[in-house]
Amino acid sequence: MIPKHLTAMKSKDLIVYILFAISAIVALPLCTWLLLAPYGSGLILCVAMMYLFSFLAALVMLPIMLVRLCWKQTRARALLWLLVIVVYVPCFLLGNAWERRVWAARWEAFSHRSQPLIAAINDYERQHGAPPESLTVLVPDYLPAVPDTGIRACSEFQYFTGEDARQQYAGNPWALQVLPPVFGVGFDLVLYFPKQAYPEKGYGGWLERVGEWAYVHE
Repeated sequence: MIPKHLTAMKSKDLIVYILFAISAIVALPLCTWLLLAPYGSGLILCVAMMYLFSFLAALVMLPIMLVRLCWKQTRARALLWLLVIVVYVPCFLLGNAWERRVWAARWEAFSHRSQPLIAAINDYERQHGAPPESLTVLVPDYLPAVPDTGIRACSEFQYFTGEDARQQYAGNPWALQVLPPVFGVGFDLVLYFPKQAYPEKGYGGWLERVGEWAYVHE
């Protein structure tokens, strides 16, 4: 049972809750855009999670408020909360749908930004018969410097080659990996395989193509 102080609400507070509910439409895609930006931070995840927890709380409170309509002494407050819930749930779902579009677009942009690094590795492999042992070997003949991902919250490319890469990454002679920002303890990955043969499941989750990369959802 939700404590009484969490279900009590005065009419004057209604506008604050309604504005918060409507803000989900813009806040959720904006959080993802900032999270995957060159100047973003993993702390932005805390804002997104606030909206998610509010959504879960709204789902829990919905049947409780419907029951409280049956009693005259709690009916007015229940109606106010139901109004907030009725506004917030569709706003959250709409914001979440737009957030997914922003998420996909940002990772597609990342895939495009990674092309000079991938091309440099391929050029080195063609000329030497094997991929470089590390990304620093590419500098300065193939790249002026080892690039970052363009995403501040996960700025580093991890590079794997040799027999370990073949065993761990489906027979690929080399692989690139990025650890995306996630809330709490998570093990999402973003992988690049030169053979471009990604399984549907593996590496601790299921894989979703984003450009020439694959995002592993834990």
